[in-house]
Amino acid sequence: MASDGVSAGPLGPRYGSRARNRTIVFLLVLACISPTLSRFVTLEKPFATAALRGRLIVAVPPRPAPVLTVGHVDRTLRSPDPFAAALAEDLGRRLGLPVDLLLSEPGAAATAVATGKADVAIGGLSFQPSSKLSFSPVSYATGRGQALVLRHGNVHDWAALRGGSICTSTGNAYGPRAARLHGARLITYDRPLDALLAFQAGECTALVDDELVIKSLLKQPDWSYYSVLPGDIAPTPSFIATAGGDTASMRFVDSTIRAWRQSRWLTTARESVAKQLAFDMFIAENDLYCH
Repeated sequence: MASDGVSAGPLGPRYGSRARNRTIVFLLVLACISPTLSRFVTLEKPFATAALRGRLIVAVPPRPAPVLTVGHVDRTLRSPDPFAAALAEDLGRRLGLPVDLLLSEPGAAATAVATGKADVAIGGLSFQPSSKLSFSPVSYATGRGQALVLRHGNVHDWAALRGGSICTSTGNAYGPRAARLHGARLITYDRPLDALLAFQAGECTALVDDELVIKSLLKQPDWSYYSVLPGDIAPTPSFIATAGGDTASMRFVDSTIRAWRQSRWLTTARESVAKQLAFDMFIAENDLYCH
């Protein structure tokens, strides 16, 4: 005869109670480990912290601003390096995230990434992976550098630069290497525009810069008195840093740099910066800047 209440089934009431208890324990364990599993899965995505934040923080080099101030420059006013900023914006676009730029010199930029204040650092970093920093092994520095000298001067080849001087700007990928290889004294200016103005004023034997900058300058009448030395120079390699151990982000950066190089996007970005610098120089030469 069946008893009053709910039947326990053919296996008896104890079995039904055990099954329910096991189900409850399983659900409790699943609830406890779900956050851990979620974090594990999230870490497999590139720039997971930035995605949760909703913005990508990129450390880039600072440059004096405004660009077109000629003469006294207020060094406390800074703006992002335009080339590094262009790379940062495109990286954010590929991630689907808006970008916040953190102005930092290369050493401080690496520290910002290592301590979590920035997600990525772009701007003149050498390849120095550690437990706190990861690097894509592919350099984003492309193109060639050229030297510009007086057309009717005494310097007609790179060897003749030995003992002379080279005008360049902070963060330039070509000037320091040219000076080291050819025994010239390097004179570094904070802004690319200052380096151009100093060269025209006769403060240096040569101007060494990106070939696209030189090409843009030579299109202007005031630069017809100068000529390019035969031959060129490779850029100093530059690498992008992400947080140490974050393999997914490093791989994303690596694939992005390779895509930039294959599509010639880096050349387009360099050309944009070069044309803007040549335009700024034209404005400065013709006294059209704002006083």
